[in-house]
Amino acid sequence: MEREQPLRALICSGYDEFSCLEAYYRFRKLVFVDHEGWNLKHSTTLEFDQFDVASTAFAMIFRGKDLVAGFRAIRTDQPYLVRDVFPKLATLRRLPSRRDAYEISRFGTIPWIEDRMGLARVTYGLMFAFARSRGAVCLVALADRTYERYLRTQGIRTLRYGPPQVIGVSTGGRPIEGLVGEIPMNGDNFDRISTLINLTHSMEIDDASCLRRHSALSA
Repeated sequence: MEREQPLRALICSGYDEFSCLEAYYRFRKLVFVDHEGWNLKHSTTLEFDQFDVASTAFAMIFRGKDLVAGFRAIRTDQPYLVRDVFPKLATLRRLPSRRDAYEISRFGTIPWIEDRMGLARVTYGLMFAFARSRGAVCLVALADRTYERYLRTQGIRTLRYGPPQVIGVSTGGRPIEGLVGEIPMNGDNFDRISTLINLTHSMEIDDASCLRRHSALSA
């Protein structure tokens, strides 16, 4: 019986060559446009937008050569999806604009992979490891209530910026509902977040974006 290949992660930035990110853009087209039916601008095989810039960080998880999960992270003192495209969703609290808060977007896993829930937990672990390595105090995201409920099952406390609202229609005509929420990195969440981060300890993680970030700052 063939042994399952281990997971490995790559975190890179928009400073890297396009070829480094092409697999992630293909993944986004496959997951969010083809499978989820999101009405996003895209080419025949790729999905990317105005927030995929040099300072954006991109996290990808591979099993062998196959990209199976990923997410995008943007510091909130720079242009980001929620504040620039969906500001009306924040009816209860003000959206952050600070160096130590990140927006997470285009978070997903390959839908048909075995043990998708296990992969999702590892992906959340990588997301929290990324945030902790950057000194983030919170993570902000536009998501549906499925993610909110899932985080609650993991013991992660979230804060809403406003109630759920319909934000668009899928290519199949289905209303798409979303809400903006925040995950505090400390306080009651610290131990639960640490538990999920521990899931990444056996995984090889190449954080090229960190090297690029320090290089850009010192240039």
